[in-house]
Amino acid sequence: MLSPMGHTQLIAEFALGTPFDGLSGQVVSISKDMMLNAAAVALAGAAQPEALALTRFAQEMGGNGKCTIVGMGLRTSPVYAALANGTMVHLLDFDDEVVDRGIHLSSAVFPVVMALGEMNGYDGKDVLTAFAVGCEVASKLAGLVGPGAATNGLGVAAAIGATMAAGRLLGLDQEEMENALGIACGSGGWSRADLVFPSRPLQHGRAAMNGTMAVLLARRTFGRFESSRQGIEAPGGFLDCYIDPDSAPSIPDPEALLSQLGNPFDVVHPGVTLKPYPCASAGHTTIDAVLQLVQQYRIDPGEVRSARVTVSPATLQAMVYPCPQSGREARFSLTYLTAAALLYGAPLIEQFTDSAVQDPPVRELMARVMVDASMKSTSESSPLASQASTVTLDMVDGRQLGHRVDVPRGHPELPLDQDDLEAKFLYCSRYILPPDHIEGAVEQFRDLENVRDITGLASILGG
Repeated sequence: MLSPMGHTQLIAEFALGTPFDGLSGQVVSISKDMMLNAAAVALAGAAQPEALALTRFAQEMGGNGKCTIVGMGLRTSPVYAALANGTMVHLLDFDDEVVDRGIHLSSAVFPVVMALGEMNGYDGKDVLTAFAVGCEVASKLAGLVGPGAATNGLGVAAAIGATMAAGRLLGLDQEEMENALGIACGSGGWSRADLVFPSRPLQHGRAAMNGTMAVLLARRTFGRFESSRQGIEAPGGFLDCYIDPDSAPSIPDPEALLSQLGNPFDVVHPGVTLKPYPCASAGHTTIDAVLQLVQQYRIDPGEVRSARVTVSPATLQAMVYPCPQSGREARFSLTYLTAAALLYGAPLIEQFTDSAVQDPPVRELMARVMVDASMKSTSESSPLASQASTVTLDMVDGRQLGHRVDVPRGHPELPLDQDDLEAKFLYCSRYILPPDHIEGAVEQFRDLENVRDITGLASILGG
């Protein structure tokens, strides 16, 4: 069992000491899928006005222009590239999420390894290994964060994961790595007050930026910049700040969980969800239930007298807008997701604009959707997923049609296949990249461990 003073040291040793050959084939495959997915959703995010504002900000700040801002055809410093690209990865709520951890890994780690990899011409094997270990550290730390106010520790966990990825790529030694981790521990957390505002994905970009800064400062390139080398376990450190004592019985023991770093990797178990829909994960089972009913019974929305969505109270706590007024609010609305899926099929980016939410047919259909949070998660929802949903349609002809979904598409138990992910990449990049660049990017991500220099791949993503 670990000494209580050994958490920081253990994490740094794991990040520095895990070789590519120490990654299982499953970890390598999932990590490549996550990186392809992150590139896709960042390209989609680049089309949003907030991405342009961030790019202008980065240009105004200046810096070493060696690192690509995705979809913008511009380069900036690694710090600002991490900020912009991390924000764009999460901007449309289309990125990955670890099951039961509540953390989005790629928005923090992917921008860092791509920026530093491009700046220094690292090969794909090094970049892929750094991505895998950074995600593992962030996810394990997220597993220690309790519910409620302590969840802002997810932002610090993400920044620490980004730090470990960056430190590995830049060749920090053990002392520098522990120092960088300490710097990252002071990077601040995430707030839920801005759930539907662009400042929320900005927090993800800041985690990537903070991880990059922590490593650049700890590397001694600019001189000595010190922090606690016990940032996890010291009084007032990560564990003190972000473990909620009231939730202690439901939180794993830190020594037990951190001793399992890489055994298994969290992207394998509990696993990572790659989303087929650009909205909150808690609504995906409802979407899938509606789509199944539409496909099975060839339903016309005009034939639906009313719809009832039955979920657990926990799901409803995540889906907080019963009558959304904007595209951002619609991502957290079961009434809207139900109506949109009935009208349009699988909801994609186009369904999450303000004008789409205010469209009269969807507003009229939303008025016929009732949400019931009476599902008992302990006995009625699946042990595989805590956000099961049953959709029941009362039809004009008197029929009552129902379908329940326990596990949504994209969940580790029902993962998207390679064709699905490549179709998602094409959909997200089709207005930004020419066809040959789309094909080239997909091929390089699929064969990333054999790419000798990722500079070309990063350049392609610039558009």
